[in-house]
Amino acid sequence: MTGQRENADVQALYRHVNERIAAISRSLGRAERLHILCECGSPGCAERLEIGSADYEQVRAQPTHFALLEGHEDQRVEDVIARASGYLVVANHGVAATVARRTDPRAGSR
Repeated sequence: MTGQRENADVQALYRHVNERIAAISRSLGRAERLHILCECGSPGCAERLEIGSADYEQVRAQPTHFALLEGHEDQRVEDVIARASGYLVVANHGVAATVARRTDPRAGSR
């Protein structure tokens, strides 16, 4: 199990990769449903989840929110705020929230 800071850094990396996946999907006209990486804090996780593009945008609207597979949540750094078919939405708190805000790839467009 990683520490809180390491968990948050991994989540930020997965979010960055998913932003690229979403951008490529949009450019190919395939953005209705996205297949993204689980945004949990486990550095060894390579699992994927399916999410509607509108739902993805809702998650990305808050820099502290992440989409991940059920069972991948870590109560030390996040709270489950929503459950959807095939994934959870979590909100980071504490150090993880600080890292999430600092590393938000959309911060300049808010």
